[in-house]
Amino acid sequence: MEFNCLIPELRVSDLEKSKMFYTKILGFKIEYEREDFAMVVLGKCQIMLQQLILPRVEGSWNVSEDMKYPFGRGINLQIILPDISIIYNSLKHNNIKLFIDLLLSDYQENDLNNHVLEFLVQDPDGYLLRFQQEVEDWCFADDKETADLLFNLVKKGDKTATSYIYEEHMKLNKGFSILTNWDKTERILLQTTKIYVTPFKKVTRQHAYKEGEDDKTIKSWKNIHNRFFSEQLSKHGLLFQDDTKIVCEEFNVVKNTI
Repeated sequence: MEFNCLIPELRVSDLEKSKMFYTKILGFKIEYEREDFAMVVLGKCQIMLQQLILPRVEGSWNVSEDMKYPFGRGINLQIILPDISIIYNSLKHNNIKLFIDLLLSDYQENDLNNHVLEFLVQDPDGYLLRFQQEVEDWCFADDKETADLLFNLVKKGDKTATSYIYEEHMKLNKGFSILTNWDKTERILLQTTKIYVTPFKKVTRQHAYKEGEDDKTIKSWKNIHNRFFSEQLSKHGLLFQDDTKIVCEEFNVVKNTI
């Protein structure tokens, strides 16, 4: 394997327990291991786990005898991933308490502003892991009145789905996103739970109801979206048809304010 130029090695009190946490809950894989050691990998992240042996013996790499929970005080390991929702959901499913729950952070990097979503969790020995992903804000529609109307429908729980025109090579991803009102003064954290492509004419009554607009019927949904999609495509000299491919997306509200 190709090793990173910086790889943290964590002394752990129970190697088997740590391996279970990193692989079964966080989704790391064991790249290789020995009796008292394991190299775990997730994407480009590499972490070494080494069984702690006390009392300290000559030649030991332990800094001191005073190895008490939480280990690694004063340091957190930042792990950048394309999508942190899978790990977040796994931690919640396994009732693992988060050190800091999901938050939206802006970090200045020279002239750049990095807009990221992140949370922190402690491993079995208390080492602090900071999972982070880039995230972009988005809003509905092309005008303030519609954008704010649909934003408030989501906020009230009446709207749990959306749809938009499918573009070739478009990546359909589940995971987190940040929905805003038109002025970006309010934000809602969403998690996409289902996403698929279908012709406009095959959009279902169930999906129309979940979109929550007007009277929630498929008839009104088609009237509204036929007009909206036609206007969008006409800007590019394209014609909207019943066979035009549509992305149908369903989501849950994770946090109403973030």
